[in-house]
Amino acid sequence: MRKMIRVNEKRLAAKYNSRIFLASLPALSVLVSLMVITAIFIVYLDAQMPREMYAAIVYAAYGAFAYGTVVCLIGFSAESILIRAHLEHTYIHISGSVMIVSQHSRSAFLDWKWVHYKKMWVIKLSDVENVECIRNQLTITAKARYFHENAEWLKYSETDEGIAFDRWWYDENGGKTVSTVEVTDFYTYGERIARHINHCAEKTRDREQRRQAFRNEMLEIARNVKRPKGLTDRYVPPEKRRKNR
Repeated sequence: MRKMIRVNEKRLAAKYNSRIFLASLPALSVLVSLMVITAIFIVYLDAQMPREMYAAIVYAAYGAFAYGTVVCLIGFSAESILIRAHLEHTYIHISGSVMIVSQHSRSAFLDWKWVHYKKMWVIKLSDVENVECIRNQLTITAKARYFHENAEWLKYSETDEGIAFDRWWYDENGGKTVSTVEVTDFYTYGERIARHINHCAEKTRDREQRRQAFRNEMLEIARNVKRPKGLTDRYVPPEKRRKNR
């Protein structure tokens, strides 16, 4: 089984746009308040606004507009960087009998370049007990190896058994064991993904049970065969002799 599930870019953009809107809300509130004060003087009181108040309104409007512009510029620049990081480092990867859940956690500007950090869980599909999507949260109940490192350090390649880290040390060491994986649902159909993972876990367990049953059956047949040298648990091929040239 091979499957890569990527994030939904529109859902990510909607999340960050809402944060930018909340950050610029004070500027919008000030501008609306100034408009209301001006309307009261002109429409309801039918009076000329004092010069001092007029100047204060102008300066306040200028400050609110400048604040909102700076927030939007910084917010949209940060949004583009974070969305690119999520598109690269946030995914669910099913590779053979192993599932990798990765989620971008933060970015930092170090040594004149952007460095991205991510959380990553390595899970055997046969260990998955349940997966459910509640609101915007995917919860996977399974024994997993958890890493929270520089994204460059956690690169890996696919193998027949699952994955192998580019930094071999992480294959046997590093990380810690957890029993539950909780990630934000940045994907298109969270409930469908949960059902798919549960289905893959059941298929993996069934396949491993069939393999174990077949292996036990073959071992039982081999034990019943009479051999002059007995039966060893492991077959050792004869040593190959090199011919002298």
